[in-house]
Amino acid sequence: MWIAVGVLTLLVIGVAVLSAVAASKALSVRDSLTPAVPIASGLPSKVLAGDADGAAADAASLKELSAEAVATTREADWRLAEWIPVVGQNLSAVRAAAESVDEIADFSVGSLPDLDLNAFRPVDGAIDLAAIHRLEGIVTAGADTFAEVRERIDSADRTFLLPPVTEALSTLNDAVGGVDESLGALSPILKVLPDALGEGTPRTYLLMFQGNSELRASGGNPAALALVTATDGRIELTTQATSVQFANARDESIAPLDSETEHLYSDIIGRWIPNMTATPDFPTTVEIMRAWWADEGLPPFDDVISTDPVALAYILNATGPIPLQTGETLTSENAVPLLLNEVYFKYGDGTDQNPQDLFFASAAAQIFAKITSGVESPVAFLEALGKATDEGRMKIWSSNPDIEAMMSGSKLAGTLPATNDDRTVAGVFFNDTTGAKTDYYADAKVVATTDQCTTSGAPTFTQTITFANNITPQQAADLPYFITGPHYRPGDIATDVVVYTPVGASIESWKVDGAQRATLVSEGTHLGRSAVRISVVTTPQTAATITVSMKGSEGTTGADYGVYDVWTTPMVRQTPVTLETPGCG
Repeated sequence: MWIAVGVLTLLVIGVAVLSAVAASKALSVRDSLTPAVPIASGLPSKVLAGDADGAAADAASLKELSAEAVATTREADWRLAEWIPVVGQNLSAVRAAAESVDEIADFSVGSLPDLDLNAFRPVDGAIDLAAIHRLEGIVTAGADTFAEVRERIDSADRTFLLPPVTEALSTLNDAVGGVDESLGALSPILKVLPDALGEGTPRTYLLMFQGNSELRASGGNPAALALVTATDGRIELTTQATSVQFANARDESIAPLDSETEHLYSDIIGRWIPNMTATPDFPTTVEIMRAWWADEGLPPFDDVISTDPVALAYILNATGPIPLQTGETLTSENAVPLLLNEVYFKYGDGTDQNPQDLFFASAAAQIFAKITSGVESPVAFLEALGKATDEGRMKIWSSNPDIEAMMSGSKLAGTLPATNDDRTVAGVFFNDTTGAKTDYYADAKVVATTDQCTTSGAPTFTQTITFANNITPQQAADLPYFITGPHYRPGDIATDVVVYTPVGASIESWKVDGAQRATLVSEGTHLGRSAVRISVVTTPQTAATITVSMKGSEGTTGADYGVYDVWTTPMVRQTPVTLETPGCG
């Protein structure tokens, strides 16, 4: 008996000693990892800023710290202590963190010398496809590394972890998660980019510029069009066109329309080229555009990219000012007012020729030449494209199924999500019916509410849309013909407000306050949703408030709906969307 007690006593003492030693070493590992995490977090920003020397120095420091931490966790007494209940779980978690940081350090030290974001930068009209391939290899390896690290951290048993260990894991997980998501998104893009740039087979793009001064659901009147060809990385502007050269005012749609689209928007969407962007479904716009393009006998295209002057203003932050042949200098500050408003005061002559189309086509060619000759900051250029995409100002349709699959359900694809699984998206879109360019003076905001996180039955959704006409009576009196148009009193704005429910939901009721006139134009189903199209007319310095109440599908509950959001028409200025989702956290 006394022997058993003695053995037990020695065992307890041994465990205590191991625990004490392990605790001391854990503090040493903590001292190494504490400065390592912010270094790892800061590496991407230095890479993006082009600070190659700073990033390489940080990677070396990170490796030194992580190597010290990992060496400590691989000592025999540490591994023995991992078998001790409670203590061992904490030590295992600390070891997982040390090994994770060490993996990141190994990747950083090995990859940063070859990581050059200038691969995105056109030089003399061409992008180096070999550099893109090298960059894709690095990014894909990085995506795999960070995904493995994130999985290791997520799988750590947190049952008996001490608060400092739990906090440290969370901090590391946050740092790794952001990079993991960025690399995970960039990797598939880089895989298809060489093909998109015409590697082996030339690829042709139709560039569409939407003018937000005459609103359409997708953005605006497609004022100017251009054809761009990419051949083995070399990008050339080959054809330009304006909307005035197409044979408008047709007796019937130039392309077949599905019955739901024609019922909601009428066949005018295909009889006048400015109306092909009246639907928020960009693939429908592309099919109509293809028919117009072929009817004019213009060369065929593979893909379509749409943008607007606000997006161009963002891009000008990366390119710097661009002198125009007309004498003006286009800058990030003046691009929007110049292209969407001032052009009509400067060049409007009251004829059927649209001065904006002609001016914008000229400006677009010079902007294109600037971008393809070499952007000084590729990072700023990519940031501009990202911001424009987030605001719905950039849209891409591709005949390449891999590219289409990557964009599916996103704003970049110009398609509303097909289900409510990941996101529950409603839509609020605007189509100008003034027949003019008065929407430069318009603003809108949306307040969207839902009880999906508190109800036990089918949730309800409400959209309250305020469309404001900010023209003053004094401005209205001095507006040129191309801004006021021939159909309404100068300063009045006529707008179709089109509201889409989430997938499967129905519209319960709607009302309009503050408009000079409000009319129900059409209602029905479209894109797997219920939709209503309401015409409102606002006079100078007034606003119309449209309230639409909706209800989820019968038999569903709030749990069947993803995170709520509302997508809207990109206007001249941003459209604030306020989401009121009580109980959703």
